[in-house]
Amino acid sequence: MFSWSVQTRIRLALMMGYICITVFFSLTTYIVYVFYKHIAPSVIEKKQYGLLIFNLIFGNWLAINIYFNYLMAWLTSPGLARDYQELASQYPMCKKCSMNKPPRTHHCSWCDRCILKFDHHCPWLNNCVGFYNHRYFFQFCCFMATGCMYAGTFGYRQYQIALLGDQIFSYSDSIFSPFDILDEMEIPGFVTYYIFLAGFTIGFLLVGLILWHGRMIGRGVTSLERVLNHYYTHHYHEQGFIFVNPYDFGFVENWKRFLGVRTLGEFIRKVLLPSTHKPEGNGITWDGYNVNTNLQLHRPGPNQMARPIAFPPGVQPNFPGGYPANRYRAAVVPPWERQSRPPNASHSYQPKPLSTETTDDRKDQ
Repeated sequence: MFSWSVQTRIRLALMMGYICITVFFSLTTYIVYVFYKHIAPSVIEKKQYGLLIFNLIFGNWLAINIYFNYLMAWLTSPGLARDYQELASQYPMCKKCSMNKPPRTHHCSWCDRCILKFDHHCPWLNNCVGFYNHRYFFQFCCFMATGCMYAGTFGYRQYQIALLGDQIFSYSDSIFSPFDILDEMEIPGFVTYYIFLAGFTIGFLLVGLILWHGRMIGRGVTSLERVLNHYYTHHYHEQGFIFVNPYDFGFVENWKRFLGVRTLGEFIRKVLLPSTHKPEGNGITWDGYNVNTNLQLHRPGPNQMARPIAFPPGVQPNFPGGYPANRYRAAVVPPWERQSRPPNASHSYQPKPLSTETTDDRKDQ
């Protein structure tokens, strides 16, 4: 079975990353160039000053936020476990890079590094998305989607007016009459016309990506944790436990923690405008788990409603998100939790990742 070496994967990831970065800057900058070269002079010539002012303010606000968040997501380290080994010495070691892995840290097989709060490796950023740049990545997607939809509607129409004097072609003409467009606009205009259409299509795709990531953020999970939690749910159920995500603090609180804002004023200053503020915490310790260790979930009968039942004295769930489903099996300890507590561990509950080979293999996929 064919397999790539670590160095081959790293070189391939870098090559793909630089290609994606070049494509992004080339297309985005070209759209900005077309606006100032063709669209803005046409609007001025028609004396539509209100429209010009609106698009100058709105368009530049979008462009600044797109470039800023992209550069920050690309150049900001997501948080490397190797840089925080003194704080993470109490946690198990990674089998691939021999670094201590705090909770929510996973090994990226493309970068060959352990990333704090690892979400995924993004070739468009040539970087992993993790604890310190997850917000930049999400905000870039939001502003980029808005910019693509804006270019695919306003820019698409105004470019035809600037070039042909009126909007002649519709979206359907790009499919059914491409040669007519080519004859009328010639090659440069033809290419630009389809770049605007491509932006409109990319905007729709990004909206789907935003909704998918937004749903996970609202639930307090990353992309990888969403996959692992399905495994945990099944595995815990077999041992008589019910899995509950310990990092879910409620929809609103999850978003506040993710964006690093608490008030409307902070949202305007730190989200709608460029900001380099860091997320809450350090990505190593996770205090204040939303795990109520004083409640037990009870499976009701067909004519009963679910109700919480107190644990027997001295019995507590002993792994992240685990609630005993049966009081008589509450003392069952999963195999990966049967280890002594490190003497320097925090008194607050700290979940440990699975140490089985099967789970490690899943993390690398």
